[in-house]
Amino acid sequence: MNRTNEAAFETVIEAHLLANGYVAVDRDGFDLVQAIFPETVLAFIRETQPHEWAKLEALHGEKTGQQILGDLCRWMDANGSLATLRHGFKCYGRTLHVAFFKAAHELNPELEARYAANRLGLTPTLFTLGF
Repeated sequence: MNRTNEAAFETVIEAHLLANGYVAVDRDGFDLVQAIFPETVLAFIRETQPHEWAKLEALHGEKTGQQILGDLCRWMDANGSLATLRHGFKCYGRTLHVAFFKAAHELNPELEARYAANRLGLTPTLFTLGF
């Protein structure tokens, strides 16, 4: 009988995802304390919500990213990751989104562009447990 192992399974899944729109994300960018990829999150918000970013940057200057990440993590702790993905989070009265869903129709090019800007990333196992 052939024995399967987790490494072979991961390789097949990884190849499939990378062939279908996902991009490889370097695990070095992962923040262990916040449990997110901070630069990826900030780049997504900056690119997809420039008006909101500009308003927050006018208030916080160079600390804008730090403020957004702190509010995002607090919001996820209180509301969960799924709710945050679905509804966004508040940062100084502004609603910021970390994902955009496909619109019911293709009549609004702005919504289509935001949906297309979603980042689907794949990172190899972050932790190796040694017992």
